Amino acid sequence: MNLDKSARILFGGIFAGVLIYGLGVANTSRLERRVQELQKACVAETEAEAQKQGTLSALASIFSGKMTCDPIELARSDSHKGIPGQLAAAERDLSRWDKWPQISGVAILFLCSLPWLWYFLLRRIREFREALLGK
Repeated sequence: MNLDKSARILFGGIFAGVLIYGLGVANTSRLERRVQELQKACVAETEAEAQKQGTLSALASIFSGKMTCDPIELARSDSHKGIPGQLAAAERDLSRWDKWPQISGVAILFLCSLPWLWYFLLRRIREFREALLGK
């Protein structure tokens, strides 16, 4: 099978786009699992601290917002240490990485399809011109 250069570039772009998208989705799911694991550890740490302090101080810390395990809330501030700080960093990494696999996969596919589209359209224009001229 003899393919011209533009078709090889197109197929290479399809392969590269799918590969980048697949690797990006795998990394996104890895980051989501990391956030979930850290959130579970944060909740366990908060519950252990609440049991150690007693029920009244645990209720006070819940209503005062002293310790939260919501990754989105933690990612908005940088003042956390320990597991909440790790959870905030993991959530920031996830939010930064979330859309890049789709964008980069489509961009590579589009860029690699340009030569093929160019030659495809040139052939159609030539066919149209020959039909108009009666050749």
